[in-house]
Amino acid sequence: MPSSSISKFYQELKRRKVIRVAIVYMLVAWVVVEVASVMFPGLLLPDWSVRLVIGLAVIGFPIALVMAWALELSPDGLRMDSETKTDSEAGKKADDKALAEPDPKPAKEGFDSIAVLPFLNLSNDPDNEYFSDGMSEELLNLLCKVPQLTVTSRTSSFSFKGKDVDMGTVARQLGVDVILEGSVRRSNERVRITAQLVDGKTDKHLWSETYDRELKDVFAVQDEIANNIVKALELSLSPVVQRCIAQRAATDDMDAYDYYLRGRYFVERGDIDSGQQMFEKAIELDNNYALAWAGAADCHSWRTMWFEGSPESKQKADDYSLKALQLAPNQAEAHASRSYALAMNSKYEEAEVEFKAAIALDPQLYEAHYYAGRTYFAQGKYQQAAEAFTRAGAIRPDDMAAANLISSAIRPIASKEEYIKAVRHGVEVSERYMALNPDDALALSRTAVGLIELGETEKGLERAEHAYAINPHVCRYNVACANILGGRAERALDLLEEHARANVVMLDWLEKDGDWDAARDHPRFIAITESLRTAKKSH
Repeated sequence: MPSSSISKFYQELKRRKVIRVAIVYMLVAWVVVEVASVMFPGLLLPDWSVRLVIGLAVIGFPIALVMAWALELSPDGLRMDSETKTDSEAGKKADDKALAEPDPKPAKEGFDSIAVLPFLNLSNDPDNEYFSDGMSEELLNLLCKVPQLTVTSRTSSFSFKGKDVDMGTVARQLGVDVILEGSVRRSNERVRITAQLVDGKTDKHLWSETYDRELKDVFAVQDEIANNIVKALELSLSPVVQRCIAQRAATDDMDAYDYYLRGRYFVERGDIDSGQQMFEKAIELDNNYALAWAGAADCHSWRTMWFEGSPESKQKADDYSLKALQLAPNQAEAHASRSYALAMNSKYEEAEVEFKAAIALDPQLYEAHYYAGRTYFAQGKYQQAAEAFTRAGAIRPDDMAAANLISSAIRPIASKEEYIKAVRHGVEVSERYMALNPDDALALSRTAVGLIELGETEKGLERAEHAYAINPHVCRYNVACANILGGRAERALDLLEEHARANVVMLDWLEKDGDWDAARDHPRFIAITESLRTAKKSH
């Protein structure tokens, strides 16, 4: 037998405690035989009785070794060795299994997708709209953590806000099995939340409940609603998902939470400045509120990406996200916010560490996978980028951002047929999304690029200019891409220069983006990239 095999066999004997059992057995057997030799004659027992004890001890020795190999004493009693490991091994195996494997029980047959509609504001004050919207978003985010459920994105669900549409129509248009709807009535320090789960096909109520609580109990109510939905759909959750639902970092200061919800309300409507102000007010009231720090950091990262990439914004994104992570090192959202800020500062290797940590803590966190895709793409890691965008799209099948970026990621490494297939998928997802959100400039511009790649150049260019007219800030880069692909090089370069003057062109992304391959030798494009390279070195 090779020495390595002997060593492995010896280590296995030690792990299974066979050697220890052998030593202990021989010591005990020797003591028993000695006691028998001394006491049995005095007890007038026949001579053969001592020999019997010796024989039984010898026979029992191999039996003890076999049992030591096969069985191990655990805190739960004797168990097969394959079921028992050291505490650290068992814990690691459980954590790895929880992270790598799907939950043990799928959703109730016919119910594996859900939409959370905006809860009605029944308060006397119409300005409490942000609070009822916030409750809906909090529940949506909680349900997103359940891997057996496909949860419609907030943008799609909220497209029905204020519309008198029956649940069957909503379910068909959103492509979901069940719908969560409800209402919120807030009065001073009390809140009344009504929630009901509806079968989208039959309009039958699967579960409903009314919670009349103090405002400070609102987090407990959110958890109860999420867990009741899980029970109604007959789901079972892994330890990771249970921790994600139960261990959300919050605040004991309800005024701070109030400002946090206001911040999200403004951000979702594209008002980054007002959102940031609200997050900072929340921080003033509770300096340890990690989610508020992360929200403020994201505002600076969004500003860097879309509006003005000033050194000040980049630095604040870095500072705020670091503070959020220090306050909540076990919170996936804090790691995701940190990864976004690091990527905006071109610190890609550090960003990778953070989004991987976020995914380990919450495998269903869309933002972590999406930021991972963007970070990989900026580094030219196209396969990893495509995989990350694909995972993000699996979590939010109606999300047009990830769906469209899959094609950008695979273009350098895939066949023409695979690339066109991915482009077509992105356009189809975007078209469904725009049926609910026809004036979304970003969606229009992304679809424009896809249409041109599919040969519908005139239609694509028309969409691109329509998007630019709605909101030039968020779609200027995509409109420029559409124009370069559509053969309008000068218009494309005008827009790219405009984007560069706002300091929001990411050089690393531009250098990897295949949309610009036709312009790389153009003097104006060379001048733009050189100026960006010089600016990057100076910072």
